[in-house]
Amino acid sequence: MGNINSTTATLTSGHSALGANTFNTTGTSTFNPWNHPERIEVREVGESIEMIYKQTSSFSRTGGLPPYPDERLYKIVYSCVDGKWNKSEPIFGKIIPAQGEYYEFED
Repeated sequence: MGNINSTTATLTSGHSALGANTFNTTGTSTFNPWNHPERIEVREVGESIEMIYKQTSSFSRTGGLPPYPDERLYKIVYSCVDGKWNKSEPIFGKIIPAQGEYYEFED
């Protein structure tokens, strides 16, 4: 799987004032602000398989104490189409925090 939401930049360096010894260097760099995904669940849904992943950002927010990283969730769906495996693009979802325990009593 490639980088999801990566940024590509090209850098050219060199200076014409250096005369005959000038040089130009061009390169491409990919920046991915997300850590390696963690597979958290595998679901069999009908005739397809869903792999669910969670990622945390490489950077932490400083708005709270202690600083915390952003998290995101996505799934990849694998299915058989015309006798060949098909892999979907990432399908992003949202993380719903676990609900707290509560109690109910009859009067």
